[in-house]
Amino acid sequence: MPLRDHYDTIIVGGGIAGASLAYFLAERGARDVLLLERETEWARHSTGRSAATLCQLDPTETVLELKLIGGRFLRNPPPGFSESPLLRCCGTLTVFDAAGLQQEETRRPMLQRFGLDASFLDAEEVRQRVPALTDPEIAGGVWVESDGRLDVHEILSSCLRGARRLGVEIEQGCAVTGLVRTGERIEGVRTAQGEIGSRQVVAAAGAWNLRLAAWAEASPIALRPLRRCAAIYSPIEPAALAVDAPLVVADHRSVYFVPEAGEILMSPMDQVEMPPGEPLADDVVIAEGLERLALVAPDLRARRVRRSWAGLRTFSPDLVHVVGEDPARPGFFWLAGQGGYGIETCAAIGALAADLLTSGRSEVFDPARLSPARFLHNG
Repeated sequence: MPLRDHYDTIIVGGGIAGASLAYFLAERGARDVLLLERETEWARHSTGRSAATLCQLDPTETVLELKLIGGRFLRNPPPGFSESPLLRCCGTLTVFDAAGLQQEETRRPMLQRFGLDASFLDAEEVRQRVPALTDPEIAGGVWVESDGRLDVHEILSSCLRGARRLGVEIEQGCAVTGLVRTGERIEGVRTAQGEIGSRQVVAAAGAWNLRLAAWAEASPIALRPLRRCAAIYSPIEPAALAVDAPLVVADHRSVYFVPEAGEILMSPMDQVEMPPGEPLADDVVIAEGLERLALVAPDLRARRVRRSWAGLRTFSPDLVHVVGEDPARPGFFWLAGQGGYGIETCAAIGALAADLLTSGRSEVFDPARLSPARFLHNG
């Protein structure tokens, strides 16, 4: 139960979006902050269901820029932020067919301009990097040395630990059931324990931001929660993939895979729109993904699927984060549209949102590029 009935800022949602914001707010001196998480365990939803990989190469330029900012933090967090490393650099490899590689080549000047350490490989160099990749359709790939596997638990725990240490109040098992509105302004939240007032309410609840926005009667931003499945399986030839192999994204086959504790984690990269809730893995979709993976790397054919799951990745219409106060609803602050890159970009987005909430401006990233107002220019 929250200690008081009024706070300066209430953050709704304790996943990586809300947790990173809480940390950066506290780091900037904000103390009158309440973080509410409806679940009684952390990382119950999207945060705990990620591929746990920093993959900075992204088809959306703005997201790529945010990943670069986030990656710098994850490689070199501030002293005392975490108890163990957040990132194990082992690289990522994205492979393409001829048409895809040609398209990616057009982006090479942009990647160089941003300083991404991307190396373009031909088909033989791809096979040298990961010998299991024998798909004749592979024309080449892009290798990013500074990518790698993330310790999601440590990232989330470090944000929450730092926020608590600096005075943020954090409550689990406290579901928001509505918003308090006075005139045009949002002035708090409703919970089963009663109303809690605030100067600003931050919607950091992933797919459930749709519900918060509806309660607020906020600007009509068409967020789309998309289900993605994943599975861990045992391959027929366990030695065919080195234990330290990078995450491989086969762009032309719509599948990715990475070694995971002696087995292989794979995703069919499905995107099925669903309402906020508990998504279930689709066995047919996973089986189809395993068939495509077998085309990419025949020696990695599955012997047995050990575990499967699904998560919701929530996207804005232009696939870029939505960060900022709603233009039509003062007191309602969007921290939404993390897509499938919320953990990778959490340091950039958390710092930017904290700046906007405390001072109204930021040098982390151009706030106008993420503002909810960008969707309203045409009425």
